[in-house]
Amino acid sequence: MSNLIPTAGGFAPSRAERSAVRAIDRVRASQAVVTARETARLEVIQDVTTAALGAGSHISAVEALLAERTPHAAGRLQAIADAGTVGLAEVVMRTTRMVR
Repeated sequence: MSNLIPTAGGFAPSRAERSAVRAIDRVRASQAVVTARETARLEVIQDVTTAALGAGSHISAVEALLAERTPHAAGRLQAIADAGTVGLAEVVMRTTRMVR
């Protein structure tokens, strides 16, 4: 509706008004691109973190199962599981740094 409001020169927009509209459109398009980039960064971090959490949970479950079956190996199993989960955390941290 605001397009129907007469301007100083009548109903036809002036060159300055058309230029202003184009400039505003460029700014809005630029803002949309920035928003899309930031959203994509967040989604990458979310996906990697979610995968690492699932893998960490699986590692813990397997560790517990194996420790129950072979209690004498519990210390070794824990060391292996800890090393694996540290690796998962490193991937998440590296991804976070890369996405910045």
